[in-house]
Amino acid sequence: MNMRELGERIARARALVGRTQGSLGEALGLDRSAVSRIERGERKVGVTELLAIAETLGRPLAFFVAEPVPAVANRRRDGEHAHESNVLLDEELRSFSSDVQGLLDMGIIDAIDRESLALRTLHTHSDAEQAAGSVRERIGVERSAAIPDLGRFCEFLGLVTFAAALTREGPDGGCVEVGTEGAQLGVAVINGQAPSGRRRMTLAHELGHWLTGDAYDLESSFETERMLNSFAIHLLAPRAGVSGVWNKHDGWSKRDRAIAVGAEFRLSWSAAIGQLRNLDLITMTDYDSLSGNVPRQGEFAKLELVRRDEPAAPYLSPGFVSQVLRAYSTEDLTAERTLELLRGTMNKDDLPPIESMTIEHFRKSFAGHGS
Repeated sequence: MNMRELGERIARARALVGRTQGSLGEALGLDRSAVSRIERGERKVGVTELLAIAETLGRPLAFFVAEPVPAVANRRRDGEHAHESNVLLDEELRSFSSDVQGLLDMGIIDAIDRESLALRTLHTHSDAEQAAGSVRERIGVERSAAIPDLGRFCEFLGLVTFAAALTREGPDGGCVEVGTEGAQLGVAVINGQAPSGRRRMTLAHELGHWLTGDAYDLESSFETERMLNSFAIHLLAPRAGVSGVWNKHDGWSKRDRAIAVGAEFRLSWSAAIGQLRNLDLITMTDYDSLSGNVPRQGEFAKLELVRRDEPAAPYLSPGFVSQVLRAYSTEDLTAERTLELLRGTMNKDDLPPIESMTIEHFRKSFAGHGS
């Protein structure tokens, strides 16, 4: 990496945490002009100095030195007006996808052949519903059941997830593809500070992008996004399951029955009543009367319903965490690098013990060395 690119990354990291050049310089023992020269690529940065910059700005070293993954694709709530939280999403996607690519290169995590899972382009709501059913069938989840751990479900399909702190009103999330043909992974970053139901819907939507093969599509059309939203809601709340919950509580008011559907499938209120309308279980008049009155926590408790939330920021796919910790246990990753990769989900005291070195591990360590 050249000095100019490094300087630009330092400037971005500094801006994201709201520090001035003078403030950063003071923390590093440098004057403001030295920081300015670094950011313009006019002054070389030593390893020790770069480590201090990374620590001061709260970024892993990989943020500054890793090769970027091309063509980051964002799915923003505020698509027309970029703002600071959009920049933060871009950076989280670049950083996380670079880490995933690095772990693939090291053989620490496994890729899949995306084409073996690929869905055809979704043109109709019927296509979307059928695709959602086939995906559930592939993973062995009943067509009527709720998906208990959506992050794990997505991971089985090759999509690794990080729920980041992108502010409550920030962008919903984004997705990229890493690896090479026949050995790829999808990488999703979602807003872990958004309401729980929206986090769940966003991740299901990003799974649709990954499975239909357009993770690199920077210009998804409105119709494409609409069909992927249809896929997401049918994946999370399938027709048979929603109808089953609705009919089970036929003695309740429509509002209480809708609350039961939302609780069972962990949906936002708008998604729950939207799916009920999609399935013709309520009328448009019912939808209008329900839409402006979001249920309170006490309404769930009154009906003896448990409202389960998706994991908030920071969250990482459990299989990804397991593979990183296994690599740490065999000393393929240092403690410092492991904690960087785990992105605040653990601290040093949480790390597992180092395993005893085995003959096989020594053999792998010395593979390729001359005799």
